[in-house]
Amino acid sequence: MFELFDITKLDCYKEDNRREVKRANGGLPAALWESYSAMANTYGGVIILGIKELEDKSWKTTGVCR
Repeated sequence: MFELFDITKLDCYKEDNRREVKRANGGLPAALWESYSAMANTYGGVIILGIKELEDKSWKTTGVCR
């Protein structure tokens, strides 16, 4: 069974077809709806706001700002 997301394992995850991260600085990102639609038309997944993906594919928490 595929595990969608466990907050205690945040540092171990990478983006894939069921996990997507978005920075969300300044409100909801424009690409949020594109990601949402893609996941809704497949197996589903999670979109995590307030995280950016670094060049080495690791994640860094950025927070969510308005």
